[in-house]
Amino acid sequence: MATANGSTSTPTAAHYQPPKRLLILQETVNPQNQAEPMYMFINAQGLPICGPGPELPSILELPLRTLKAFTVIFNGPKYQNWAIVGAGRYDLKTSDEGKFYAVVLEQVREQISVPEKK
Repeated sequence: MATANGSTSTPTAAHYQPPKRLLILQETVNPQNQAEPMYMFINAQGLPICGPGPELPSILELPLRTLKAFTVIFNGPKYQNWAIVGAGRYDLKTSDEGKFYAVVLEQVREQISVPEKK
């Protein structure tokens, strides 16, 4: 990055913020099992977030069935190296088409495996 005096600097570890994305999901009725909800992505790519992002409650405050569904969704290979940092109800006042949820994902670095000593 260039500074005001023209010198360049690189971000330090203290200033590094991992990439974050905001995803919106809609809870709908599963046509194959009416008792089990289904979650559809409203924005499948997610919106990139700069800075701390929106304040969302802990994912542990979600209903258990929603937590279970999000565990299945976000443990998939598409979201490898991404972690949920917050999730909660998203109140979309213009729609009567079910419940909506906002999820903030943060990219995490891959774990470095250390060989076991024998």
